[in-house]
Order: sequence, then C-alpha cells, then structure tokens
Amino acid sequence: MPENEPEPENYSIDDMMDRLRTRGGGARDGEAKLVTREDGSQVYKMRKRKRRSTQPKKEKEKRDRRMRVAQVVGAVGLVAGAGLALLGSVIYLNTSGYHLKVEERVRQWTGAEPKVSQLRVSPISAGASTVELTWPETSALKSLTVNNVGADLELPSLAAGVWKGTEMVGGQGGKMVLRQPAGKAADSPSRTGDCPFQFRYRSSQFVVLMGGEERPAARLDNTEASFDVLDAAATTANLRFEGGRLSAAGWGDFSLNFASLQFDPAGVRVGNIRLSPGLKGDSGEIEILNPSQALLDLHGAKSDLAIRVHRLPVGTLLGPNFGGWLIAEIETPEGAEDGSLSYEANSPSLISFRIPFRATASSVSYGKQLPMFGLLAKEVGETWYQNPQFDLEASGTLVRSGTNAGLDDLRFAARNRLSLTGRFAMDSQGTLDGSLEVGLPDGLVNEASAAVRAVFKRREGGYSWATVRLSGTGRQPQDDLQKQLDAAATTATPGAGGGSDPLGDAFRELTTPER
Repeated sequence: MPENEPEPENYSIDDMMDRLRTRGGGARDGEAKLVTREDGSQVYKMRKRKRRSTQPKKEKEKRDRRMRVAQVVGAVGLVAGAGLALLGSVIYLNTSGYHLKVEERVRQWTGAEPKVSQLRVSPISAGASTVELTWPETSALKSLTVNNVGADLELPSLAAGVWKGTEMVGGQGGKMVLRQPAGKAADSPSRTGDCPFQFRYRSSQFVVLMGGEERPAARLDNTEASFDVLDAAATTANLRFEGGRLSAAGWGDFSLNFASLQFDPAGVRVGNIRLSPGLKGDSGEIEILNPSQALLDLHGAKSDLAIRVHRLPVGTLLGPNFGGWLIAEIETPEGAEDGSLSYEANSPSLISFRIPFRATASSVSYGKQLPMFGLLAKEVGETWYQNPQFDLEASGTLVRSGTNAGLDDLRFAARNRLSLTGRFAMDSQGTLDGSLEVGLPDGLVNEASAAVRAVFKRREGGYSWATVRLSGTGRQPQDDLQKQLDAAATTATPGAGGGSDPLGDAFRELTTPER
C-alpha cells in the first residue's frame, strides 16, 4: 500500500495490535515526531502533556504561601499588640496613681516618709531626680537623700509587681544624717511577703553627718556607700563605706579605708572599721573590731568594741593639743589583748578608749622639748640627754575620753642611760598634768652634784629615781626638776642656813655600789 494512501476504515484485530505496537514506540510527552501530511509535506509534531484536574505540587505551594501570609499577619499583629501593651504600661507606670503606690511601698518598707521627685518608670528601667526619706524622732536615722537615682529592671519582675535588678545607683551622690533618737524606739513597720525593691544600692560622693546637720559631731565626706539586702524579706542587710575623709571635732582628720555595719531584726552592730591618720594615705592604721558581735546601743547605754593600732604615731590619737614632745611609732602587740573603745550616746565624750601599745621594732622613739632633758644634759655633762632615744623599751596605754587624752602605764627606757615611768593627761585646752618617775644610773648620779644626788635619792634596780611633775601645755611642756634642784642646792649650802653633811655625802658615795 502506498504511503500516501489513506488508512482503511476497517481494521482487523491483527492490524489494530500492530498499530498499537507501532505507536507504543512513538514519541513521548515533550518529544518531537516527524509526521507526513496528506499533501506529502513533513513536519515535527510535539506531543503535548495532558493537564490533570488536580496537581499535588501546586496545591502544596499554595498552602505554603497561605501559611506564610498568615504568619506575617500574625507577627505584625503580635508586634502591634506588644507595642500597644508597652505603650499602655509606660503610660500606666508614669501615672500619679502608680507613683503614689510606689511611695506607699517605700513608706511601708522603710518606716520613713518618702518624697520622690521626677519619678520615671518603664518596663526595663526606673529613675528619679531625687529620693528623700525622713524618719520620725524615735529613729537614729534622721534623713537620707540620694540624687539622680537610676536602675535597670528585669522584665518579668515588673509584671509580678516587684522592682528587681542588679543595682540601683545614685549617680550624683547623697547625704545621710544620723542623730540621737528621742524616746522609745518605734515598732518596725508591718510588712509581709518579699521586699518590692530588690537591688544592691550604691552611691559615690556620699556624705554622712553624725549628730545632726547644724553642728555634727563627726562628718564623713566623699565616700562610696553601698547597701546590700541579704534576703528577699529585707530583714538583714549590710551597709558599707569605702574611702573618704572622716573629720571629728577634737580628733582631727582621718582617711576612711573601710567601714561596715550589719542590720538585722535584733538591731545594728559594727562589723569592721579601718582608719588612717591624716589625709595623705599614711601607712598607719586604726582598726575597730567587734569580736563579740555585740549590738550598738543607739539610745544611751554604753557599747564596747575592740580597737587595735598598726604603725601609728603616738600623738595621732592624743589629739592636736599633744604637741609631740614624746615621739614613737606604736602598734598593738601581736597576741596581746586588744584595746577597748566605748560608745555612749548620752555621754558628752561620746567615744572613749584605752589602747595598750608598744613601739614598733623598726622605729626610733625619743623625747624632746621637756626642760628636764636639757637640764640633765647639763648636769651629767652628756648632750645625749637633750633628745634621749629610748632603745630598750617604749610602751604604755593610750587613754582618751572626749577631749581629754593622755598616757597611762608609760614606760620609756634607754639602756644604761635613762628610764621614764608614770602618766600624764591633757584637757580640752591642752593643759598638761602628770608626773614621771625619772631614773638615772646610780654611777652617773654618784658623780653628779650634791643637788642632783639629793633629788635622785631613791635607789632601786641600779637606778636613782626622782619624781618630776609635769605642767604647761602639750605644745609647751614644763616640769619642776629645776625647782627641785634649786631647792636641794639651797638646802645643801651652809650659808643659807640649811646645814650640810659633807661626811654623810662622802659615806653615801663610798657605800653605794655602782652598776
């Protein structure tokens, strides 16, 4: 059959099977096939893919697209909702109603009357230009002012009605005023649950006035104060001061190295206080301790603490009226008993102490300015006595009560040259009063004048002793040794009617053994 003849209309079964087999090997979807038309021309035909009524891939893409649109819409809605909630919370947190609520919480947890200026609160921070607290007269705290207060807040805490964060800082300093409380202490404010303000509080350039604002008994300037609340219920806390200058009337100026106070339901106790003399970072230090953990009585009874000194000039705690006629660098001996410091709010002296001491091994202790030193140098013919150095012993007890100060149990000695024992005290005007037992080696006295032998007549331990009275002031000390020598010389002169006993003097010289 020619190729251009039309296909017969009737097919046998064999023809149909052959035709199917022939077409089965034809072009597949998407492939070109050469076809001869009736007019004999040939063209390539492309078999088209049949479209299905449902396509899973397309349906999945549509579903994913609809999901993404829903997610975007949801996210935008969530952000918008959060923004509206944030805006609403900021507006609420800065309403007068919420500020009054904050002040009421402060009043409840401190017992003070608060005044907060320019309070600013957001879900992540809080601040105020000034926070002022004023306590009733029954409290030892009179007032507390902190400037430029700011803190970062933890987000979940504010939702729970609590201000909680790492630290609340007073960026421009503050002031605390302490006073003698009046009357019976007021009961602690009624509080339940956890403290609504949970921070560590800190303020640099802080000032503490002790004894009122008008005429404070002591003043601490330019210190860094920090207050740590140790439990959620705010029943125990630590107050610390680091650095600054401490000035007290009649005591002079000190550099504060560190001070700590502990607060608990039983009261207030001193932890540790360390001071250095002067304001130039001197190496000497005064350390106040509380080994018995006794409470500090703020209502008049006496409170006792321990005190130690380290490499301290002896005149530092005697006050500026001492003048420095006795020089020594002193310390509390290791292993020795601590000194005692007493605080008594109702006493005019407020603070008193007794501190046993000895001179440090590396220092030089000496005396000067007392007239008797120059007089002894002249009498015995040795210039060493003008400014005697005490290389054998320098010890005693520092004593001070308010503006009165002095030394008890004084023992200053130079080997085979001079020994001083006794006590002296000075009042608020610097007036000096006391007596010294002055000992010279027996051999030196035996070779001295009759007047010296008459004054230094008590013999003990290889030394000849005389009692010398002190007077004058700490800055210009005086003694009566010259008067005693003049009186002894007058008594020993026959022409003066006092009578003399040359034979007795010679006998004493012969019978007194020399060291």
